[in-house]
Amino acid sequence: MVINFCPECGQKAEESFKFCPACGFKLPKEEVVSDPQTFPESAAPKVTETSLTQSPTTRKTSARKCSYGESAVNVAITPEKLNVMEPAASPLSVHGRKKRTQTTQNQSVRVDSTPEKQEIKELNSSPSSLDGPKRRRLENTPTTRKSARNTSVVESALIVERTPENKEKQHLASSPASLHGSKSKNSPRVRGVKSVKIEPLPENEILTDTQSVKWRLAKFLLAWNTGILYKAYKTPSTAEEQHYIAKLDAKDGRIFTEQNFFQRAAKKTVVDKWKKSHSCSLLGIPDCVGFGVHKSHRFLVFSALGQNLQSIIDEEDGKLPEKAVFHIACRIINALEYIHENEYVHGDITAENIFVNQNETSEVYLAGYYFAFRYCPGGEHVTYREGSRSLHEGTAEFISVDIHKGAAPSRRSDLESLGYCMLKWLCGSLPWSELTNANTIMEQKKRFKTNLAEFLEQSFRQGKVPEGLRRYFEYVMNLDYEEKPDYVVVRKTLSCALTKIGIFPDDPVHI
Repeated sequence: MVINFCPECGQKAEESFKFCPACGFKLPKEEVVSDPQTFPESAAPKVTETSLTQSPTTRKTSARKCSYGESAVNVAITPEKLNVMEPAASPLSVHGRKKRTQTTQNQSVRVDSTPEKQEIKELNSSPSSLDGPKRRRLENTPTTRKSARNTSVVESALIVERTPENKEKQHLASSPASLHGSKSKNSPRVRGVKSVKIEPLPENEILTDTQSVKWRLAKFLLAWNTGILYKAYKTPSTAEEQHYIAKLDAKDGRIFTEQNFFQRAAKKTVVDKWKKSHSCSLLGIPDCVGFGVHKSHRFLVFSALGQNLQSIIDEEDGKLPEKAVFHIACRIINALEYIHENEYVHGDITAENIFVNQNETSEVYLAGYYFAFRYCPGGEHVTYREGSRSLHEGTAEFISVDIHKGAAPSRRSDLESLGYCMLKWLCGSLPWSELTNANTIMEQKKRFKTNLAEFLEQSFRQGKVPEGLRRYFEYVMNLDYEEKPDYVVVRKTLSCALTKIGIFPDDPVHI
């Protein structure tokens, strides 16, 4: 059996594994050139993705794109240290020192003369040549992250040539920025979801779920960093029947986390029972009606959710009126209360994960459970421990400080993220929206928490800070890690602001 090694923790992993069983890191699959012959500099062969050769001693691995949108380096998944051949044309390395011009044995890198991409080459070198802190430091440099910004969903989500010659080469390119399709202010990239090529399925493809129910993919809707969405129908069916939303992703991807959440905590019978016991007529938990595996895809099927909130914000020039913001937030708090009482936290609240049914605007759904975390298994809250998980996991612009530090998210993390969302929906941006370094964003959030009034005034500039938002932040930022929020107080803080303008929480949401 061929054994690979995780580049993050160095533990052994079988070649067929997609994730490290020890740390959960997405295992890269690259081809590497290892030639025992040493070439003089003038005769060094050019190595490209399409013209790789291997010596008999080199283990074959599958090829993938660099997770930061660059294919500037090939990584050997072996425990031995690999040396990187650096182009002589580039005068300085990433640390500013002159590059060596001599090549050595077992060197494998595509020649690139731009200094900016040397950070990416070093980041993707072998695990033995970069320690953990250095790797994380390079991951968060603006150079390695700039390709994840200012890319629209349409431009980055689907790279498909419609010519017959290229039909076999059609792939879905899930850009790190594709989840954030805002026209004005794009969020920093989602960390923890690796960019992989996902082959889209053709329309009218039939999927069979675990209950042997067949679903027909009627129309491609959207592709982003956390999956592909299709309009779907049960088969056999007529065009007039109710349509559904099918969400597809790689079967070994984070969509399994979402499936697990719905199986454990969001079955329709459990949701209906909770609504009845809490006298809550509207609860924005999507109804997952089927799931299964089809070829290399895992899929979930939902009842129709409506329009993505981020697309609505884009149509509104990046902002929403105060009444709409507080109204949507009240509905999301209802959903969070349900999730939290069922031992989970959402972990990545953004406008991209919220849907509004435009036909029935009373319905607001919280979707996208890729980062859902069981914070209280068996009724015992997890212990706060920084570095116990990956740093900055989720959408860097909105995640809580706890998640930035690598601590497991708790209930206060979700409420903190919702606060950042409300602030951006009202102002159009956050004080750190233009930053790309996750550590710098974290430091800004720390200062925000210690000097709340100043940051709110800075965000609204000459405008008046809504009293409901101020009180919301004052309450949430003072919660302890394991403390259970008083959801009645949180809702009342926002609903009072709605009542002053003649709107009640159960009224239809007007955007």
